[in-house]
Amino acid sequence: MVTEFRPGPDGQETPEDLLGHACTLVRLCARDSVIAAVFLALVLAGALSRLAAGLPGPVALALLPVLAVAFAVSASYAVRSRLTMVSALAEIRVRTGAPVEPRVPWTPFGSAVALDDGVRDEQLRRLLSAAHRCGELSWQAVVWAVTTSVLFLFWTLAAAMAGG
Repeated sequence: MVTEFRPGPDGQETPEDLLGHACTLVRLCARDSVIAAVFLALVLAGALSRLAAGLPGPVALALLPVLAVAFAVSASYAVRSRLTMVSALAEIRVRTGAPVEPRVPWTPFGSAVALDDGVRDEQLRRLLSAAHRCGELSWQAVVWAVTTSVLFLFWTLAAAMAGG
């Protein structure tokens, strides 16, 4: 689960602290997305192998759309999490003209100019806000992936009870 950080009103947090918290949140988002992807891959493999063995009974077929919807919701949260961070990083690059990642092999136009402290802090806070949103979306992806896994177990039981 993603931990929460809220900068205090006293302004004692440094830009390095803000960037460090944002980076930590992004790493946790990536971990959560991987966890969701593993659950979803297992459910997909299990459902496809079960369907390849033959069509299950009518009860299991009726539960299949529920399983598919939960799968789609989890996958969409994972994708939205990724897109949130990519768009936030792209926005920072556009607004500052500087690479966000210091190992970028090129020097963008305007990166030799030092950023004003206010602009830098504003962009770091935007990045931190996007990292928080990314964390919430990736956590929702994990929750929905676990829900999908539980629904898959019920679907498998319904298919087995129907004699399929």
